[in-house]
Amino acid sequence: MKTTMLLLTGLLLSLGSASAQDKAGAKDHPILKRYKDSFIFQYSQEAYGSYKLALGKSLNPTVPANESRTIEKEAKLEGRVTRISYLAPAGRSSLEVFRNYEQELQAKGFSTLFKGEEKEELGFRFAQRYQGVYSQIFEYNDEGNRFIAARLERPEGNITVAVFVCDFVMGLSGGLNPVKGQPVIQVDVIEDKPMEERMVVVSAEKMASSIETTGRIALYGIYFDFDKADIKPESAPTLEQMAKLLKNLPGMKLLVVGHTDNQGGFEYNKGLSTRRAAAVVAELSSRYGIEVSRLTPMGAGFMAPVASNRTEEGRAKNRRVELVEQ
Repeated sequence: MKTTMLLLTGLLLSLGSASAQDKAGAKDHPILKRYKDSFIFQYSQEAYGSYKLALGKSLNPTVPANESRTIEKEAKLEGRVTRISYLAPAGRSSLEVFRNYEQELQAKGFSTLFKGEEKEELGFRFAQRYQGVYSQIFEYNDEGNRFIAARLERPEGNITVAVFVCDFVMGLSGGLNPVKGQPVIQVDVIEDKPMEERMVVVSAEKMASSIETTGRIALYGIYFDFDKADIKPESAPTLEQMAKLLKNLPGMKLLVVGHTDNQGGFEYNKGLSTRRAAAVVAELSSRYGIEVSRLTPMGAGFMAPVASNRTEEGRAKNRRVELVEQ
């Protein structure tokens, strides 16, 4: 066993072995090295984006490759999203490449969230997870598909990695000429980070003015952990102003309404927005002494957007908490 592990490590992901064939501007992510002698053929990075992480197998694995497959469980992540597509050297198996990545994640302290191999455990293809993002990839051999989602908890910000490895069948262009069975690797890295605060903290006085004239105020300074209703510490300045508003106007009663973007199902987002609104009410009560009877949590999900959900900028505007006068 020890000899096998050493052999794998010897083949391993090698930082600094970047090929001249790498796509211009592309680079490895610092958290995860590349498999030796592979090169990057596609690369993208968003400073703040959303990402659907598969945490279960496909529930309808027999549908055609060009149709959507329903995943058993998914998590919606937000933060810096880096997506890197590698072509591994010919002569290496997708199994060998995948085991190297799996071992590297384990060595770095990542905890596995979900792992699936082959059609029985996974049931979805690369093209169905990334359709419309990496159009060079059209078709894969189901028997070669392997996927792992793993997460590393860090004081400076948690990080999630999704690695998908499969056998090449057909579809690459741009001068690439892989042989059938050559491993293709997709590495997606999502770093938890608060959205850049481009919207200043709204003062209690401005909240009162907006509520008096329009009956409501939209707030963007309440931050939550990904796919959860846990309020982040950086929300404190906005919560303090909300508490000040309520203390300055002791007769005011408010609806606290959570809003999301449209990433994910309607009922799921409605539930998530309700839990987040309830978390705000609980925080105002426990930390700032506001009477719960003055606050009613509600969840609107994505039924009341203020911008298009077709862009990340629009989705960011739709993720908000509103105070509505009762």
